[in-house]
Amino acid sequence: MRILHAPADVAGNAYGLSRAERELGLASDVAIFAPSGRGYGFDVDLHAGIDVPVWRRMLRRAAFVRRAVGRYDVFHFNFGQTILGVRQLGLVLDELAWLKRRGKTILFTYQGSDVRPADHCPCKDPECRRVDRYRRPAAQRALRFADRVFYQNPDLRQWLPGARFMPYASVDARAVRPEPLPEGEELVVVHAPTDRDVKGTRHVIEAVGALRNEGVPLRLDLVEGVTRKATLERIARADLLVDQLLLGWYGSVAVEAMALGRPVMAYIREEEPADNPFGSRLPVARTTPATLAGDLRALAADRERRLELARAGRAFVEQEHDPRRIAREALDGLVRIPGA
Repeated sequence: MRILHAPADVAGNAYGLSRAERELGLASDVAIFAPSGRGYGFDVDLHAGIDVPVWRRMLRRAAFVRRAVGRYDVFHFNFGQTILGVRQLGLVLDELAWLKRRGKTILFTYQGSDVRPADHCPCKDPECRRVDRYRRPAAQRALRFADRVFYQNPDLRQWLPGARFMPYASVDARAVRPEPLPEGEELVVVHAPTDRDVKGTRHVIEAVGALRNEGVPLRLDLVEGVTRKATLERIARADLLVDQLLLGWYGSVAVEAMALGRPVMAYIREEEPADNPFGSRLPVARTTPATLAGDLRALAADRERRLELARAGRAFVEQEHDPRRIAREALDGLVRIPGA
C-alpha cells in the first residue's frame, strides 16, 4: 500500500505521520503545493502555490494527480483541501468522486480554520473570512466521500459529524532531547503565535507586562516568523510556554515544548467530556485571558510545580503523541500494516 499526504502540511503533522507510516513498513510520501518557509519536511514540491498563475498551477496539479492515481492507494488530504479543489461562485468542485471510482481510500485531517466558521474563530484575516462560505460545502464533500475523517482540535467535531479525534503527530519524542529547566532568577516566558489574533497574543503581552511592572522577574520571548528549528531552540532556552488562550485546546507548538521538558500553559475548554479527550491526564496548566497574570505569577514562584509539569509533559508526549501509534490507529481496518 502506498500513501500520499497532500496538499498542505500544517505544523509538520502530515510529515510526522508519513515518516511513522514508513517505520511501520508502508510506502508514504508528502506532496505540497509550496513550502511554508518554516522548515517542515516534504517529498514533492508541486510548485503550484498561490504565487503561481492560476492556469499554470492547475496544470501542474492536474499532471500530478494523473501520476498519483496510478502510484498511490491512499490519499490523505490535509487542511480541508484536495489537490484539484476549486471554490468559486459558492460551489466546491474536486477530485474526490473520481478517486473513489478508482477504488482509492480517502482520508481527511482537519486542523482549525479549514472548517471552523468565521463567527467561531478570532482570526481577522480578510482572506480567511472571504472563504468562509466554502468551509461547510467542502467539509460535506469530505464527509461524503472519505473513508475516515479526523480533527485535531476537539471543537471541530461540531462541524464534522462522525469524524474522529486525532492527536498531533508532528513531534517524535525520540528525536527531541529534553533539556533541564533553566536556573536563572529571571524566568523567560515563550509564546510562538502563527496568528496573534487566533492565539490571543495581546493577553500574553499584557499579562507579562503587568507582572514586570509589579517587579516579578519575567521576560517574554515572542517567537514569530522563524523556522521550526529556531523555534525549538528558543523554547529550549525558556522556562515555560504560554500557548493559545482563546480556542480551548493546545497547539502543536505545545507538544514541541512538552517534548523539550517545558511546562505549558493554555486555555483548555472542558465544558463537556469531549472537549478534552485526555481528561485529567493532560499535563497543561489551565489558564484564561482573565486569569493569566495570576496563574503566571503562581507558576513563576513554584519551581517544583514547573518541574512536575515538565516531567509529566515529556511522558505525555511519548505516550499520547507517538506518531507510530497515531498512524496505526488512523489506518486500522483500512490498510494492512506489515507485521501487525
